[in-house]
Amino acid sequence: MIANIDGKDAAMHDVVIIGGGPAGATAAITLADAGKSVMVLEKETFPRFRIGESFLPKTLELIQEMGLEQRLRACPHWVKLGIEIGFGDGRADLTRISFEDVMVKSKHKAFNMRRSIFDKMLLDAAEERGAQVTVGCGVESVENIASGDVRLRLDDGTTIRSRHVIDASGQASVLGRALGTRKLMSEFKNIAYYEHFENVVRPAGDRVGFASVIMCREGWFWLIPLDEKTTSVGVVIDNAIARKIDVPANQRLQWCIENCPVVKARMTNAVGPETNQVISDFSYTCAPYAGDGYFLVGDAAAFVDPVWSTGATLGMLGGRHAGQLLIKVLDGRLSAARAASRHHKWLNRHRRTFLRLIGSFYDHSFRELVIEGKGPMETHRALITMLAGGVFPTIPFRVRWRWEMLQVMTAYHRRFPIVGRRRPHSMLSMAGIRFDSPDEGVISGANNGMKNAWRER
Repeated sequence: MIANIDGKDAAMHDVVIIGGGPAGATAAITLADAGKSVMVLEKETFPRFRIGESFLPKTLELIQEMGLEQRLRACPHWVKLGIEIGFGDGRADLTRISFEDVMVKSKHKAFNMRRSIFDKMLLDAAEERGAQVTVGCGVESVENIASGDVRLRLDDGTTIRSRHVIDASGQASVLGRALGTRKLMSEFKNIAYYEHFENVVRPAGDRVGFASVIMCREGWFWLIPLDEKTTSVGVVIDNAIARKIDVPANQRLQWCIENCPVVKARMTNAVGPETNQVISDFSYTCAPYAGDGYFLVGDAAAFVDPVWSTGATLGMLGGRHAGQLLIKVLDGRLSAARAASRHHKWLNRHRRTFLRLIGSFYDHSFRELVIEGKGPMETHRALITMLAGGVFPTIPFRVRWRWEMLQVMTAYHRRFPIVGRRRPHSMLSMAGIRFDSPDEGVISGANNGMKNAWRER
């Protein structure tokens, strides 16, 4: 609950931003470039470890728009040209999905980078542009939220005042928790195990620069090259499935690798930690995403699943959008209420788009169509366009109708095969763990398409 109490006198800022990650730093740069008084409150000290290290071509466009491309290129990174996707049994080659096949005018490449480096680069840029940045001090309580009167009490007892607040606090969801709007999504109750490794086998030939998505019945792996040596490796599985793996949580990544032939082969000579990091119960929403005096951006607004690497891009674009709206409010060109309404609608629309994209991934029938590589009337190119982030500011009609057609094809294929059927590889079965029911072991977010795939094969 929000406590309405009298705060100490403090300087009034135009906007205070909670969180200095990509979404918060982008909002700060946008506002500072317009000459607004903006303060960024970051609880942690940078650099610090984060996942979400793979970006979309749309992110590179935004980096260029903010004048930071040369700074980015000076940092250790890996050029991302597409993804390869397939099943973990190794019975067929992975399918190549290149950003060159997008249907809109867009960059055909993106990048991968350690978030510790990327986030610090953005926050440093925000400070250089004129934002006041405070690190190592978090928000203890929210004293008041209203347009023109925002008061936040910090860990050190200081009260910060501003006309508006942007919550970019990531999964801490400071305002979502304070307002009581943060709700977990039971249909995506998953858990991720991940770490960084060296000497991981990477895609070669016409797939150099590709990230890899390896699918199993219980979930999926990511293998993302971050620089010349380092690869981010992780697996996302259902919480209920995780409880069947009889090893400590900080050792389950290695267990999953051992029971997925494709990933195991890639990791034969890998060098890295013996334990892994963990994030659990990470799917939630904090709607509404804007209101009287506040805007939510990035993971502070909502998070579902990292499979298509949409989080950082949506967060940064959301930060840009909130910042641009607040500039108009502060200049007297737009009412605060109208700005909040526009931001909620904008974020909700794009979140629904990515939610459908993510939800489809967990349908085994959709997976079978995707690994075919090509589709009638260029439906595969519509999917690639959406995976590249070509949905901003809206989804072009030539992309939208093909995407809807792909959904119809998926429903039809579920009953009447359009392409070859594939039995999904099971890590649990490979480890000799029995299923007590046909639906057991199906990752959260999967619909009947995945369950039917197991029953019929």
